[in-house]
Amino acid sequence: MKHDAIIPMSVGIKEMPLDELFKEMSAWSNRIAKRAYDFFIASGFTNGHDLDDWFKAEQELLKPMNFDVKDKGAEFIVTAEVPGFDVKDLDIHMNGSHLIIQGRHELAEEKKEKSGNVSEHKVQEIYRAIELPVGVTAEQAQADLKNGVLELKLPKAGKPKQIQIAAA
Repeated sequence: MKHDAIIPMSVGIKEMPLDELFKEMSAWSNRIAKRAYDFFIASGFTNGHDLDDWFKAEQELLKPMNFDVKDKGAEFIVTAEVPGFDVKDLDIHMNGSHLIIQGRHELAEEKKEKSGNVSEHKVQEIYRAIELPVGVTAEQAQADLKNGVLELKLPKAGKPKQIQIAAA
Protein backbone atom coordinates (compact mmCIF):
# COMPACT_ATOMS: atom_id res chain seq x y z
CA MET A 1 0.00 0.00 0.00
CA LYS A 2 1.35 3.42 -0.87
CA HIS A 3 1.97 5.78 2.04
CA ASP A 4 0.02 8.67 0.50
CA ALA A 5 -3.10 6.50 0.26
CA ILE A 6 -3.49 6.76 4.04
CA ILE A 7 -3.28 10.55 4.24
CA PRO A 8 -6.46 12.40 3.23
CA MET A 9 -5.80 14.49 0.13
CA SER A 10 -7.88 17.47 -0.82
CA VAL A 11 -9.61 17.27 -4.18
CA GLY A 12 -10.78 20.44 -5.92
CA ILE A 13 -14.45 20.92 -6.76
CA LYS A 14 -15.07 23.17 -9.75
CA GLU A 15 -18.29 24.93 -10.64
CA MET A 16 -19.24 24.21 -14.23
CA PRO A 17 -21.76 26.11 -16.35
CA LEU A 18 -24.88 24.07 -17.00
CA ASP A 19 -24.43 24.07 -20.77
CA GLU A 20 -20.91 22.60 -20.44
CA LEU A 21 -22.19 20.04 -17.96
CA PHE A 22 -24.77 18.84 -20.47
CA LYS A 23 -22.20 18.85 -23.31
CA GLU A 24 -19.96 16.60 -21.23
CA MET A 25 -22.82 14.24 -20.36
CA SER A 26 -23.80 14.16 -24.03
CA ALA A 27 -20.22 13.37 -25.08
CA TRP A 28 -20.14 10.36 -22.71
CA SER A 29 -23.50 9.19 -23.98
CA ASN A 30 -22.24 9.45 -27.57
CA ARG A 31 -19.08 7.45 -26.77
CA ILE A 32 -21.18 4.69 -25.21
CA ALA A 33 -23.67 4.76 -28.10
CA LYS A 34 -20.85 4.46 -30.65
CA ARG A 35 -19.37 1.47 -28.85
CA ALA A 36 -22.83 -0.13 -28.49
CA TYR A 37 -23.33 0.34 -32.24
CA ASP A 38 -19.97 -1.41 -32.84
CA PHE A 39 -21.35 -4.40 -30.91
CA PHE A 40 -24.54 -4.25 -33.01
CA ILE A 41 -22.46 -4.35 -36.21
CA ALA A 42 -20.29 -7.18 -34.87
CA SER A 43 -23.42 -9.24 -34.18
CA GLY A 44 -24.44 -9.01 -37.82
CA PHE A 45 -27.07 -6.29 -37.21
CA THR A 46 -29.10 -8.60 -34.97
CA ASN A 47 -32.07 -6.72 -33.50
CA GLY A 48 -33.34 -7.02 -29.93
CA HIS A 49 -30.03 -6.65 -28.09
CA ASP A 50 -29.90 -2.85 -27.77
CA LEU A 51 -29.82 -2.77 -23.96
CA ASP A 52 -27.34 -5.63 -23.78
CA ASP A 53 -25.07 -3.81 -26.23
CA TRP A 54 -25.46 -0.53 -24.31
CA PHE A 55 -24.63 -2.12 -20.94
CA LYS A 56 -21.70 -4.01 -22.46
CA ALA A 57 -20.36 -0.73 -23.89
CA GLU A 58 -20.76 1.03 -20.54
CA GLN A 59 -18.98 -1.79 -18.76
CA GLU A 60 -16.13 -1.70 -21.26
CA LEU A 61 -15.67 2.08 -21.19
CA LEU A 62 -16.38 2.85 -17.55
CA LYS A 63 -15.28 1.27 -14.31
CA PRO A 64 -18.27 0.87 -11.95
CA MET A 65 -18.31 3.29 -9.02
CA ASN A 66 -20.16 2.58 -5.78
CA PHE A 67 -21.42 5.71 -4.10
CA ASP A 68 -23.69 6.81 -1.28
CA VAL A 69 -25.50 10.10 -0.63
CA LYS A 70 -26.55 11.04 2.90
CA ASP A 71 -28.64 14.07 3.82
CA LYS A 72 -27.20 15.53 7.04
CA GLY A 73 -29.56 18.50 7.33
CA ALA A 74 -27.38 21.44 6.31
CA GLU A 75 -25.22 19.42 3.90
CA PHE A 76 -25.00 16.29 1.80
CA ILE A 77 -22.22 13.78 2.40
CA VAL A 78 -21.36 11.88 -0.77
CA THR A 79 -18.93 8.97 -0.57
CA ALA A 80 -17.66 7.25 -3.69
CA GLU A 81 -15.30 4.31 -4.01
CA VAL A 82 -12.51 5.21 -6.43
CA PRO A 83 -9.74 2.63 -5.78
CA GLY A 84 -6.58 3.17 -7.81
CA PHE A 85 -7.35 6.83 -8.52
CA ASP A 86 -5.24 9.68 -7.13
CA VAL A 87 -6.20 13.31 -6.64
CA LYS A 88 -4.62 14.24 -9.98
CA ASP A 89 -6.80 11.64 -11.76
CA LEU A 90 -10.14 13.02 -10.50
CA ASP A 91 -12.33 15.92 -11.60
CA ILE A 92 -15.40 16.98 -9.67
CA HIS A 93 -17.84 19.46 -11.17
CA MET A 94 -20.94 21.07 -9.66
CA ASN A 95 -23.77 23.18 -10.96
CA GLY A 96 -26.66 23.78 -8.60
CA SER A 97 -27.94 20.31 -7.78
CA HIS A 98 -25.90 18.51 -10.48
CA LEU A 99 -22.73 16.70 -9.37
CA ILE A 100 -20.31 15.00 -11.74
CA ILE A 101 -17.46 12.79 -10.58
CA GLN A 102 -15.09 11.68 -13.29
CA GLY A 103 -11.63 10.24 -13.39
CA ARG A 104 -9.07 8.86 -15.76
CA HIS A 105 -6.22 6.66 -14.59
CA GLU A 106 -3.52 5.30 -16.88
CA LEU A 107 -1.48 2.25 -15.97
CA ALA A 108 1.61 1.02 -17.74
CA GLU A 109 2.66 -2.51 -16.82
CA GLU A 110 5.60 -4.49 -18.05
CA LYS A 111 5.23 -8.27 -17.98
CA LYS A 112 7.94 -10.82 -18.51
CA GLU A 113 6.99 -13.59 -20.87
CA LYS A 114 8.95 -16.36 -22.56
CA SER A 115 9.13 -14.35 -25.77
CA GLY A 116 10.45 -11.27 -23.92
CA ASN A 117 9.13 -8.26 -22.05
CA VAL A 118 5.67 -7.06 -23.01
CA SER A 119 4.39 -3.60 -22.14
CA GLU A 120 0.69 -3.24 -21.47
CA HIS A 121 -1.09 0.09 -21.28
CA LYS A 122 -4.45 0.22 -19.51
CA VAL A 123 -6.82 3.12 -19.06
CA GLN A 124 -9.49 3.11 -16.39
CA GLU A 125 -12.22 5.72 -16.49
CA ILE A 126 -15.04 6.51 -14.12
CA TYR A 127 -17.95 8.84 -14.70
CA ARG A 128 -20.96 9.42 -12.53
CA ALA A 129 -23.58 12.15 -12.83
CA ILE A 130 -25.79 12.63 -9.79
CA GLU A 131 -28.70 15.01 -9.32
CA LEU A 132 -29.16 15.97 -5.69
CA PRO A 133 -32.61 16.86 -4.32
CA VAL A 134 -31.60 20.52 -3.79
CA GLY A 135 -28.83 22.83 -4.96
CA VAL A 136 -25.51 23.07 -3.14
CA THR A 137 -22.90 25.81 -2.79
CA ALA A 138 -19.87 24.66 -4.79
CA GLU A 139 -17.57 27.37 -3.36
CA GLN A 140 -17.99 25.97 0.16
CA ALA A 141 -17.83 22.30 -0.80
CA GLN A 142 -15.00 20.10 0.47
CA ALA A 143 -13.58 16.89 -0.96
CA ASP A 144 -11.08 14.44 0.52
CA LEU A 145 -9.59 11.23 -0.84
CA LYS A 146 -8.45 8.60 1.63
CA ASN A 147 -7.77 4.89 1.03
CA GLY A 148 -9.59 4.92 -2.32
CA VAL A 149 -12.72 6.56 -0.87
CA LEU A 150 -13.72 10.03 -2.03
CA GLU A 151 -15.77 11.97 0.51
CA LEU A 152 -17.60 15.12 -0.53
CA LYS A 153 -19.19 17.55 1.93
CA LEU A 154 -21.65 19.64 -0.04
CA PRO A 155 -23.39 22.44 1.91
CA LYS A 156 -26.95 23.05 0.79
CA ALA A 157 -27.63 26.37 -0.88
CA GLY A 158 -29.68 28.81 1.16
CA LYS A 159 -33.38 29.16 0.46
CA PRO A 160 -34.26 31.95 -1.95
CA LYS A 161 -35.23 35.13 -0.16
CA GLN A 162 -38.74 36.35 -0.63
CA ILE A 163 -38.92 40.02 -1.57
CA GLN A 164 -41.78 42.04 -0.20
CA ILE A 165 -43.46 44.35 -2.64
CA ALA A 166 -44.27 47.75 -1.22
CA ALA A 167 -47.44 49.44 -2.36
CA ALA A 168 -46.89 52.84 -3.92
